[in-house]
Amino acid sequence: MTFHLKGFYMLDGRLSSCINHPAVSATARCKQCGKPLCPACVVSSPLGTFCSEVCRERFEGFTKRVQEIDQRSTRAKWNVSVYVRKILSFLLSIIVVLVLVGVVGTIFNIPVISQWVYIIRGWIGV
Repeated sequence: MTFHLKGFYMLDGRLSSCINHPAVSATARCKQCGKPLCPACVVSSPLGTFCSEVCRERFEGFTKRVQEIDQRSTRAKWNVSVYVRKILSFLLSIIVVLVLVGVVGTIFNIPVISQWVYIIRGWIGV
């Protein structure tokens, strides 16, 4: 009888065996598909343990897609602030133009804009 210090068990409590070598107990599971593996079948990667190069490549592709989506959502959050900045800069430019019209109308007493000058001066409080 063999004792296994490290292994993977099935739901019914039995020790699971390698998918490729049924006589050998599994010591790892594929990070992509979850198949039980023995040490001889393990394909190691910095991202984890896999049963084959195909599963490793699929997981790497999945990881890249998740990172791209995360970057896009981060950019989308920043895009909101870009729109807010554009609106605020537009409002600020309108205020500057109105103040300039009020100052120019006051200094030069232009009759065409005199009504606007009084309105703007009322807003400013001058």
